[in-house]
Amino acid sequence: TYIGSIVASVNPYKSIPGLYDGAAMERYSKHHMGEIAPHIFAVANECYRCLWKRHDNQCVLISGESGAGKTESTKLILKFLSAMSQHSLEMSCREKTSCVEQAILESSPIMEAFGNAKTVYNNNSSRFGKFIQLNICQKGNIQGGRIIDYLLEKNRVVRQNPGERNYHIFYALLAGIEEREKGK
Repeated sequence: TYIGSIVASVNPYKSIPGLYDGAAMERYSKHHMGEIAPHIFAVANECYRCLWKRHDNQCVLISGESGAGKTESTKLILKFLSAMSQHSLEMSCREKTSCVEQAILESSPIMEAFGNAKTVYNNNSSRFGKFIQLNICQKGNIQGGRIIDYLLEKNRVVRQNPGERNYHIFYALLAGIEEREKGK
């Protein structure tokens, strides 16, 4: 549902066909927020319109409980902005810019390995915050960006609650060394 310029959504914990595909992106790119059913693409479209058409800086805050779908929501907004950015380019420039967008989209799994851990509620819980800044030119395409992560639970490095684990990256690193090295 919408609450002003805010969309409140619920994680369905399953894939719903057609909800986040290209046709949905196309549909929401042609309407202003509130004209059709509430959707995360409507928020992303309003953000993109304000950035590109009115040259207003925008901020999207994604908040929720563990397992609410914050990471997936972030990916969906980035996917929408990337699609709109590609749509705004001439054919000759698309390949060059898509490398920047692809790098931003593909950085998530790497960052998550350093900041996600198993908790009693979620096997892949983000234990960090993320600030993503996108730079969009006057033509409407993404020219660059930066991602700043910050750990919220630094104490997890040295101590975990019963039934929880440390950050995934430590287990990945340990999986890559030989047994005799692990004892050292």
